[in-house]
Amino acid sequence: MHVIMKTTFRRLQCGILAVAWLLAGCNSDVFIDRFLSAEPSVSLSETEKEVTVCFEADNWDILGVESLREGVAVSATDLEGKNSKYLPFEEGETGIVYCKNAFLDFRVEKRNGSELHFISGENLYDQPFETFVRVGNRYEEKVIRVSFSPTRKYQIDSVSYDWSQFSSFDYMLEPVEQVEVNTLNASSPATVYFYPYKNSARIVEFYMQYGGWGGDENDLRKLLGDAASQVEIPDIVSGTPGLYGTKVSFCHHEQRLDAGLDKELKVSKTVEAGKHVRLEVYNGIEQYHVPYKAYLSNSLTGKKLEISGTLSSKRPFNYLIIPIAITDEDK
Repeated sequence: MHVIMKTTFRRLQCGILAVAWLLAGCNSDVFIDRFLSAEPSVSLSETEKEVTVCFEADNWDILGVESLREGVAVSATDLEGKNSKYLPFEEGETGIVYCKNAFLDFRVEKRNGSELHFISGENLYDQPFETFVRVGNRYEEKVIRVSFSPTRKYQIDSVSYDWSQFSSFDYMLEPVEQVEVNTLNASSPATVYFYPYKNSARIVEFYMQYGGWGGDENDLRKLLGDAASQVEIPDIVSGTPGLYGTKVSFCHHEQRLDAGLDKELKVSKTVEAGKHVRLEVYNGIEQYHVPYKAYLSNSLTGKKLEISGTLSSKRPFNYLIIPIAITDEDK
């Protein structure tokens, strides 16, 4: 009996020691220091350009950036911005993570294990940019939510024109209206009246080349906002192109300007008796095309941008009434 009890005691003792050994072996891995007790939120803006999140321990790394807007690229480098890195960062690795496209720019810097710096560049979207950064280790993961408010838009500093490539012509006709007049059975002529400039307008349009900023109307609005800048455009005076004070909005769509013609001008055309004609009214058009470059800057970031393209202008300058005989074959 004494032998049996001794053997049982030894087995129980060994079991207790084994459990204690296992718990001791797990302690160093499972019961690790907590690096963040909560999941903070970060708000960036024009006035809050840098926000620092402090950590309670240094056992964490940048794991990734999530829920980014379509077209936003993520890249990483060392702290000097020279050598490329990859996410997730390796244990204890420092570096910079960049999130950017043509309209958004901010970065996240891990300079040491105690802090994470969020630094704003620009947000040209019309609403806050929302994302989150994942940080952690192989046992625990936390999310830092980031909200980046819209920042100020670009402004146009100047526009230049390549006068050596200026081309113009004035032989184009643009139809205004037409009227059919039949005096085949009349004994006297008929007179018809027209207002050839009633709806006449100068049409100008900036055609824009696609570039790093995009190229369509929505992209331009992100850069400049809804209040488009006024820029001076060329006129042709006495056959000579130059800048004579005409200003228009720098925008992506067609603009109608006053052509400087008398919209109340009333002209007549008389058709003799025994005729059947169609009177076609035209405006003579002076048209030009010229390459341009618009120079933009952002007073917040100091960034500069160029937009290139071609400016087109069509200006009515006279009228023409052409009678076209109508025969039986035309009926």
